[in-house]
Amino acid sequence: MAWGLPKLPGLTFSDPTRTQYHLRSSLRYYQGHRFPDTVVRGPGGAPTDVDSNAFALPDDSINYDPSLTYGRVKQPALPAVVPHWVHYDKRCLNFTAFFKQPVFENPDENYRVRVVNIVYFLEDDSMTVMEPRIKNSGLWQGRLVKRGRIPKNDAGECWHWKDLDIGKDICIYGKVFHTVSCDLFTKEWLESQGVELSKEEDLPVDPYTVKERWKSVQTPKRAKPRDDPLRRFLEYDGKVLAFNVVWDDRDSENGELREYKLLYFLQDDTIAVKELHDEKGGKDPFPLLLKKTKLPKKWKEKPVSFPSTVLETSEEEVTEYYAPRDLIVGQTVFVLGRKFLLCDCDNFTRNYYKSMLNIDQPPRVEVRQETKKEFAKSLPPHIGIGAPEDTLQSCFGLTPKPPHKDVIKYNLNANKYLRYLCEIDWIHPEDQGRKFVLSYSLADGTVKIGEIPRRNSGIWEGKFLRPMRLETPESDPNFPSYFTPERFYIGAIVPVFKHRFKIIGCDLFVYRYMSANPEKFPPEVIDNVRNYHMREGNLKDELEAAIREEQAAETRAQLTKIGQAAVAEPSPMEQCLSALNVVEGSATPPRPPTPPTTTDRIPYDDSLRITRQSKPTCEEIAPLKGILKSGEATTEHQKVVCFSGPAPDEHRAQAKHVTYPPGQQPHFNEQADFCDRFKDPDAAERAERRARDECPYDIVPSAQTAGAPLDEKFNRQVPGYLGTYGVDCKETPDFMKLPSDAYERVKRLRQDVPQISPAAGRVAALPREPAPPVQACTNPPPEETGPCAPMKPEDVAFECAHVKPGLPCCDPDKRQ
Repeated sequence: MAWGLPKLPGLTFSDPTRTQYHLRSSLRYYQGHRFPDTVVRGPGGAPTDVDSNAFALPDDSINYDPSLTYGRVKQPALPAVVPHWVHYDKRCLNFTAFFKQPVFENPDENYRVRVVNIVYFLEDDSMTVMEPRIKNSGLWQGRLVKRGRIPKNDAGECWHWKDLDIGKDICIYGKVFHTVSCDLFTKEWLESQGVELSKEEDLPVDPYTVKERWKSVQTPKRAKPRDDPLRRFLEYDGKVLAFNVVWDDRDSENGELREYKLLYFLQDDTIAVKELHDEKGGKDPFPLLLKKTKLPKKWKEKPVSFPSTVLETSEEEVTEYYAPRDLIVGQTVFVLGRKFLLCDCDNFTRNYYKSMLNIDQPPRVEVRQETKKEFAKSLPPHIGIGAPEDTLQSCFGLTPKPPHKDVIKYNLNANKYLRYLCEIDWIHPEDQGRKFVLSYSLADGTVKIGEIPRRNSGIWEGKFLRPMRLETPESDPNFPSYFTPERFYIGAIVPVFKHRFKIIGCDLFVYRYMSANPEKFPPEVIDNVRNYHMREGNLKDELEAAIREEQAAETRAQLTKIGQAAVAEPSPMEQCLSALNVVEGSATPPRPPTPPTTTDRIPYDDSLRITRQSKPTCEEIAPLKGILKSGEATTEHQKVVCFSGPAPDEHRAQAKHVTYPPGQQPHFNEQADFCDRFKDPDAAERAERRARDECPYDIVPSAQTAGAPLDEKFNRQVPGYLGTYGVDCKETPDFMKLPSDAYERVKRLRQDVPQISPAAGRVAALPREPAPPVQACTNPPPEETGPCAPMKPEDVAFECAHVKPGLPCCDPDKRQ
């Protein structure tokens, strides 16, 4: 029997004679009541360990233990053996598991998740599956699998506690249960047996259960803020937070990266999104993408019972709106389903976040835009009708419009022409000597050419080219470039329809227009035209005016320097205050402003004589306004600064030179006294002085010099070129001497004429054209085109080349 063998490996085996395995009831019935049964039997009625000798009573003589009488032996008795069904009674391993039950032909759910508890009884290694009952679930719940030993496979093995774990699929009679967790006792007992459990899992969500649960959950309502709209209007009216945002819609068809302006109005917490339009068309110019409104964070959040097909959402249904703390540079905001990236904000917005919310806005986020490759637009060639600009207008619209004209330029430059004298670059001998007038219109840029009539030339003169824009030779016929005034200069070649014209002259108006608009012409062109008019003698008035202005400026500078050097003597009151060391302050009366420097002009000859004379008294000096040390020039304390020079009334009357207006100068004749009649009255006296080696000029001596003894008069050596009163005329001061190479330098400067172009240089190197004979102008030309015609300031006199004819063509004294 198994009871007599020691409990060693290989010596334990089941009793083949045992046929009963049931457990004896622990209660018995006596007269209808339940009483505990004192007779304890094992499974199948087998005796228990209690019936062994270890549990024998002391008064039993048969089972008498001698150790009670004679004492204990060295080895104590074995402890009481507790059967495993007693030790593990009511001890179970509980696992939470689930299985998915498919649902067919139901629009609300496709499957349902059913949660069960797998209970493993340690007493006899049996298992059962229980599903917790849910009220009104409509399912048959409770015990799904009866308690018993569940077969594991076809080999006859059953499920054991060593096979159980979290996250494991357990197949019980064809249905698979997936364990997700266990209770605390199960975890501790399995860990004590050396089984390490896996990590717990979450139960899957049953969509139908969640849907039914949300029907009973009430939608949270947003608390109404207590706000004073009038106060917010007074404090935040006109204060707007501006952000630069982009909407990246390139993932959709025909989408692109668009830029917008997001405006947050602090007055009422509303948001508007403004579109930024560019010149590239294709879009309707709507001003706003989103009008001024409150923007919800979750725009699709609505109650389940809200009638969306009937009503629009209001503030009652929206949980939260966008606030300033949600608008941070670099973050994304959702504007009714569109994702907008906040790229940048203005300075007011940054200061508001820093001062009011204590938030530093991040720097600007650079958004890279894909640059599309632009292909060159091919324009059609000129069709030959009208100008090339007319052909281009048909490419810009279905209905061609006339080219745009600069009306302002036309009104400002109407009837203004730049006229040039040209000669044809002749090939045939009959074209030699033909002269033309090229007129450039400043109003519309057209060029017209007319030929100057010649008597008996045999050529039909007059209009050579009607007014039209003249194309440059290097321009494209389909996209031409036209001649402009900066390409016209003396010596330039202008090709006109296979004719070549060479510019040899121009109006004085051309030079004046270039001087008034130097930014429109190259400097070399202006110098070229200026040199031409200098050679022709047309800039005499301008040169005289420039010389007079330079002399006047020099005289004013000298007088200013003399006036600044003069210091008036202080008054007795000023001497007293300076002696007492009285500093000018609040106690002293304020001084009036200093009078300005004198502006009186003195002729050059007078100033030269004044500077060379000795210091005279103030009696013979014309009093001029000087510079006072302090105070205003009043009658009581006016201080006169005396310049060393005689009074104007004492000057000797100067002989007035006879001048003639332009065009009325007398012509030279063969009379012997022609030159004597136009000499100065004192020319003979100055010639005699030069013959005697005396200075040709003289001054009236001052009273101080005239009253001095005769020896002092001649002994005083005053440097200068001032006369015979004790002065050596040949003694010239250093500041009046010219350098030794002054003449050569001036000569080189006059020879160094800048070359405008190689063609102009070659023309200048050619020998001068010989003068025509004297009888060339004996036959007067017509009155309208001849040299005696009425002249205008901007006209060019096309006359003979600097030849004084024997008989004038007209009387210059009668010319208007």
